[in-house]
Amino acid sequence: MDEKQPLMSPAAADDDNDSIKAPSEAPPPYITAARSHGIPLRQSAPIRKGPMHAPSASVPSIPLPLGPPQPLELPIVQYMRTHRVILASASPRRRAMFAQLGLSNIEVRPSKKPEDLPKTELGPFGYVTATARQKALDVYQEAIAELAEAEESREKAEAGIAESESEESGEEDEEEAAEDATETTNLHKKTKTPSRKNKKGGEPPPAARQPHPGGDPDLVIAADTVIVTRDGQILEKPSSAAAHGRMLRHLRDTRAHKVLTAVCCVAPRADAQHPGYEMRTHVEETRVLFARESDGLPDDVIDAYVRTREGADKAGGYAIQGVGGMLLVERVEGAVDNVVGLPVRRCLALCEKVVFKQGTADGEDSEEETDEEEDGEGGF
Repeated sequence: MDEKQPLMSPAAADDDNDSIKAPSEAPPPYITAARSHGIPLRQSAPIRKGPMHAPSASVPSIPLPLGPPQPLELPIVQYMRTHRVILASASPRRRAMFAQLGLSNIEVRPSKKPEDLPKTELGPFGYVTATARQKALDVYQEAIAELAEAEESREKAEAGIAESESEESGEEDEEEAAEDATETTNLHKKTKTPSRKNKKGGEPPPAARQPHPGGDPDLVIAADTVIVTRDGQILEKPSSAAAHGRMLRHLRDTRAHKVLTAVCCVAPRADAQHPGYEMRTHVEETRVLFARESDGLPDDVIDAYVRTREGADKAGGYAIQGVGGMLLVERVEGAVDNVVGLPVRRCLALCEKVVFKQGTADGEDSEEETDEEEDGEGGF
């Protein structure tokens, strides 16, 4: 008979499992974690390639579709596939959302302006709207300026080449006249190779700066996401592990918060009589409730999530589409993709307006209106 193994006390078991409980490596720093997140998961191959049971002779077998879905056939999506569209954001999640729509051709070009607008003076809605507009206009105007510089460089290069060719032609005429005036019997005299230098002896003019192959930007999309707590604080990305933990504990203790994402779309005017650009904005609001401490969200769970660094580069410090959504969030009221960083349906509707419905009566101000919740808790 097999000898019975003695039972171990929980304390002894904990002593033996110290190596399992202790992390082998320290969590990565915030900058490293921010750069490493947002990469879409690779699609795994199906486990079964055939039906689980042999198909009956009377029931035809229908093969399951494999591979990515068919492209979304919407006029605005088809337009965006064939035109120069710029995403004025460095967020890999927003880029991944457009890739899911089949828009892998979108040019990513983050704004270089600092996000330092006054939060207290503007308020949550005003701040997020102004930040999104600033991003969109900065990138749009920068792209237009680059094209103008490239065109000016091309014209200067062409003018320099023409001047150089004119000087070379004059030098050749002078050489021919000198040769005719000089009487020589040397029939093997070498002709001078034409010079590519200008009259000052410098090098030829540099090549013209090449413009963007896509030409003028046809559409620029910018977005900004913030978290608004019940006490009116505007939360963006955590700056450190300590700030990250404080941020999540505050969201847990206050239970409910709002996620505001402002989307701004800019497109050039199609009407030559009204030059400039068309700009529309929209602010989407989603209400998120965190779990209570007594419902499985104590401090040690928050600290463990902070160490994953998943929320290091996200407003509010958590990822609704990742581990944060499973551990921290109890309920979401509204668009989930808005919490991720882009309300896709609203964004496409906004793009459609600035591209296909320019000059319509429903301008920017009506786009920014949102329905306030009447739940007796001040909107929370």
